[in-house]
Amino acid sequence: MNAAENRSGPHRSGGKKAKQTTAAGVVIAVLIGGYTLLRPTINDATGWNLPALPANEVSREQVADRSSTAPVDSPKASSAKPKQSDSVSQSKASADHSQKSKPDDASTKTGRTEPIRKDSPGPLASKMTRGDPASSSKTNSTASRDADAEQSDLKYGLLREISPDRYLSPAGVLYTPGSAEGHRLEHLRRHTKDQPNRSGKHGVFDGDMPGALATIDKAYEKAQANQRTTKEVDGNRTIYTVDMGKRVGYVGGRDGRQRRNPMARRVRLVMEGNRLITAFPL
Repeated sequence: MNAAENRSGPHRSGGKKAKQTTAAGVVIAVLIGGYTLLRPTINDATGWNLPALPANEVSREQVADRSSTAPVDSPKASSAKPKQSDSVSQSKASADHSQKSKPDDASTKTGRTEPIRKDSPGPLASKMTRGDPASSSKTNSTASRDADAEQSDLKYGLLREISPDRYLSPAGVLYTPGSAEGHRLEHLRRHTKDQPNRSGKHGVFDGDMPGALATIDKAYEKAQANQRTTKEVDGNRTIYTVDMGKRVGYVGGRDGRQRRNPMARRVRLVMEGNRLITAFPL
């Protein structure tokens, strides 16, 4: 009995161990296969990054199970990838839509798609800002008529009558009645034309009466500023000799004719205060 038990005992215990080892291997293989199958799904669902099993630790049965289940795993992996590509394509599509929805720079500059601003001026304000050509021309014509009317009121286009027969120039020279001609302006008129037969010298202004009056105003301003001017006082009269620095007339009369009428660059002014007595070129 002992011998038989000894022979049968080891035999039964070895069989149980083999069965336990086989069962444990099957459980491990199932766990490993399940982990391998579920790892991509768990990573996609939770965002984890579970490690893959090393190749050298996988048994032949696990390799066989993995190869047999590979067709099942590959569709899941392939189905997961299109989700990412779809999200990328959707983001690109939204970016393209937003880019297209923005107005073009050129159209914005030309004002085709630019919205109307609340603070933008209305048509009337824009018209007033730009200026109405018709109203502008009317204003210019009115101003021109006023200027012409004012100039027509001035004697010789320069002198303003401040009282009967009393005229004031822009520089402040006063022209009043007097002299043998009856008025200082009539006396001045004699110095706008040559008198070749007059004895001695006779200064003649360029530009007739308007030119003579303008030259006298400039000479009077220089005299008041003491610019290139010599001054003499004779009683209540002041005699100015002003160098104008350019031609203002010529020397006529007999002496001027003998000298071929040389040009005159100076002006002699005889004044009583601001009232002109006489003026002529030298």
